[in-house]
Amino acid sequence: MTVKLETESIRMMAAFEKLTKVNAKDCLITENCIYFVVDPKKLGFVIGKNGSVIKDVKKKLGKQVKVFGYYKNLEFFLKGMIPSIKTIEINDGVITISIPNEDKVNVIGKNGNNIKAIRELMARHFKIKNVRVK
Repeated sequence: MTVKLETESIRMMAAFEKLTKVNAKDCLITENCIYFVVDPKKLGFVIGKNGSVIKDVKKKLGKQVKVFGYYKNLEFFLKGMIPSIKTIEINDGVITISIPNEDKVNVIGKNGNNIKAIRELMARHFKIKNVRVK
C-alpha cells in the first residue's frame, strides 16, 4: 500500500535515515512524538548499543521518538506496536483489542496521543477505520 507523506514527514524521514542508516517506510508526526515504521529486521540498528542511536535521534529531532517494525500481516504489525495484546477482533474495518489494565495508560498515552497514532498507522497501511481498546 502506498502512503502519501507531507513535506515535514519527508524531512523527518531523511533526518532519521541519515542518523540511523535505516530507511523508514512511514513517518507520523504528532505534537509530542514522531513515529517511524521500519523493516523489523533493522530495529536493532535503530536502537543501537545500549540505546545510543535512538537517544541521539531523539536529541537531534527534539521530540520523543517511537519506532515500529512493519509487517504485511495486520496482526503482526499491531502486536509489534502493542506487544501486550491478549486478543484481536476485526469486524467491518474496526479492530477491538484487549490488553492488561496496567498497560492501558501507556497504549492510550497522554490525551490519547498514542492510540491516535496507532489508529492513523493502521488506517494508512491496512485501511482500518478504528482501533478500540478494551
